Amino acid sequence: MSGLAVYLQPGFVLQHRPYRETSVLLEVFTRDFGVMSMLAKGVRKEKSKIAGLLLPFSALRLSFIDKNELKILSQVEYVDSYPLERLALYCGFYVNELVQLFVHKDDPQPEIFSCYERCLSGLLLGECIEQTLRYFELDLLQEAGYAVAMDSEANGNPIKIGQRYNFLADFGMVADNEGLIGGETLSILAARAPLEGRALLEAKLLFRKMLDGHLQGRQLKSRDVLAKIIKYL
Repeated sequence: MSGLAVYLQPGFVLQHRPYRETSVLLEVFTRDFGVMSMLAKGVRKEKSKIAGLLLPFSALRLSFIDKNELKILSQVEYVDSYPLERLALYCGFYVNELVQLFVHKDDPQPEIFSCYERCLSGLLLGECIEQTLRYFELDLLQEAGYAVAMDSEANGNPIKIGQRYNFLADFGMVADNEGLIGGETLSILAARAPLEGRALLEAKLLFRKMLDGHLQGRQLKSRDVLAKIIKYL
């Protein structure tokens, strides 16, 4: 087997599906190589010792052979797990789908990887799940190159408390008396302060508009399914 060998790369399984009779195709998010497709050969055999490790929300060390687009898994080591409860688990799948859509294949994004770990830790605590999602969305947009200043208007003026704002793609925040978000909420987001009440709702509407604009019509399957169960997405 020829190709570049990579050893013990920190990573998470984002998605997995059966492949042929005994193998599994994985979408994994690694710290130094970004999102990649990986083939785990023979792991569905009855005597496989690693099949139970290749699940979402477990921190792993992955060794693989880099053979162009499809990597071949050669070894996996368990590091830790994030046993998410029902509500947090649904949100975790939403986060995984966002990563797959916003992180290009084989594009290293160590900052987003750190944000992802921090998000899983927040979901595991289960105390401020909606706030955890909103700040992950903000981190993802910023690190993916779609940053919008939360403390200033598109024209450079400071955000004003009491003023309503709208988001315009390619411009930023513009004053609008019928806008979807208030200056108070933008100031909270800029300071990474706790989100409560109205600020949570406004942040949700803002980031949904921003995410949908960059998705260019692509639908989030997790959002469609989970919207019937929870109101965070």
